[in-house]
Amino acid sequence: MSNTPPSYRLAFTGMRSRRQNDRQQRGAVSCVVLCTVFAIATCGRAEAQTHAEDLAAAAGSVQRISAHRGSSHDRPENTIAAIERAMEAGATAVELDVRTSRDGKLVIMHDAKVDRTTNGSGRVNDLTWNELAALDAGTWFGTEYHAERVPSLEQALQVCRGRIDVQLDLKEEGATYADRIAAAVKVHGETARTIAAVRTVEQSQQLKERLPELQTLIFLRQKKQMDAFLSANMNYLRPQIAWIENDPTLLTKIREAGAKIHFDATTGTPEKVLPLLKYRPESLLCDDPGKLVQTLAELHAKNPSRKPRTQD
Repeated sequence: MSNTPPSYRLAFTGMRSRRQNDRQQRGAVSCVVLCTVFAIATCGRAEAQTHAEDLAAAAGSVQRISAHRGSSHDRPENTIAAIERAMEAGATAVELDVRTSRDGKLVIMHDAKVDRTTNGSGRVNDLTWNELAALDAGTWFGTEYHAERVPSLEQALQVCRGRIDVQLDLKEEGATYADRIAAAVKVHGETARTIAAVRTVEQSQQLKERLPELQTLIFLRQKKQMDAFLSANMNYLRPQIAWIENDPTLLTKIREAGAKIHFDATTGTPEKVLPLLKYRPESLLCDDPGKLVQTLAELHAKNPSRKPRTQD
């Protein structure tokens, strides 16, 4: 380079300087990119961890798992076999439908007619207790359940007493019906462990006059009903999801009134349960309580820092 003209040396020096600047700029850009990627990854992990913690907390806040008509996923609905399976699966409550026979006996049957779930036919209200008790209530589900019969409310309460909460879906109304429900619960059940799913404010009042310790639940079908039921001191409400999406303050309103949120988790799978947990329900109804117990346990286990879920 000693014979290189000064102008060339200046050019070479400028090129080296530019290359050095370019390398420095590329290095700075790379550093910024890496830092940004790291920040995004870190933020993503933090958000994922927060989401997992939220789900774990929501799963842990479910206090009540109610088996819909017993464990109706794997046993004939509303039978003693379904009740026993619900307890075995880990449900904390069993939901049963109550109707009246022609001669005034309270029986466990969802449909107004016996045709779908027995080998008989006709309306429950038109058949006597002896006629109902003779029906096969299990073979329709599986031949191994041919010995299952239509249980009376008294029989169901006796099986559940001291073992599991009972949620009664009241299919009828009136003072006489309320008297019969109250009498059966007092003698054969446990009032403090019984929840009545009522149809009207009047029915709730009738039952609580007869059974002050009884808890009540309403499946709200019209939003305009909410204030009346909250004023009646309902223990559980099932609002429509669409209402909450349109007005998130409804959850606060319900809880401030002293009521808890109840939803139907149907099959109990993560696909059914996850969308419900964002609302932090205290109570879930499910056809397959064993699956729901498993789903909630798995979600809760994703945040090991939290204590295991306990039942009230």
